[in-house]
Amino acid sequence: MDKIKMNQNSLIDTTNINEKVYQLLKKRIIYREYPPGYKLTIRELQDVLGVSNSPIKDALFKLAGENFVEITSRKGTFVKDITPNDIKEIEQARIIIEIGAVGIVTRQITEEDVANLDSLYKETLMRGKKFDYISFMEKDFKFHVAIIKLTKNNRLVQMYEGLNTHLQILRYQVARNIKNRLPWTDSDHLEILNSLREKDPQRAKKAVKKHRTKARDAFLKEME
Repeated sequence: MDKIKMNQNSLIDTTNINEKVYQLLKKRIIYREYPPGYKLTIRELQDVLGVSNSPIKDALFKLAGENFVEITSRKGTFVKDITPNDIKEIEQARIIIEIGAVGIVTRQITEEDVANLDSLYKETLMRGKKFDYISFMEKDFKFHVAIIKLTKNNRLVQMYEGLNTHLQILRYQVARNIKNRLPWTDSDHLEILNSLREKDPQRAKKAVKKHRTKARDAFLKEME
């Protein structure tokens, strides 16, 4: 496993180490190197990462605040699982954010913006390539987050990206079972794109809600 070395003499390096430890632990949770229920101990992480306990504790508290781990005083720190209720809440939040976003974007979108979205949409098609679910979902997210970014509201973008991080855990969990793209994804994306191209807020909101509802149901089905 990766080891991170810390320069004790530099305040900047220490700050960077805190962030590096946090990002590394989060990545391992997302990629299920630390699966749900896995117990994370300070001593083990010190040995594996080669750092002091301070950046590890900082990272674990940050991850607990983001619901990636659960810290209990008696039992220790454990990686949390994604539940069906988590999926429902995440997708409900995405619907609210995306509906609000397209309402803003349809008022100010430019031809250049549409062209950029069209390029991202075409990337999701992945024609002539063997379907890879993880790669597709990464391109899918780029398309959706590009729409949120067109609101020019950084807080909305941060909220939306945070929701996606939790879904990544589920994506890696179900990836081995998904061999083909869901049949409605391409047409749904095109409908969202065309509604933005036409600057039609009601059509865009309807398209987004329909798409996210299908995605929610697909995730829940995979969890059964």
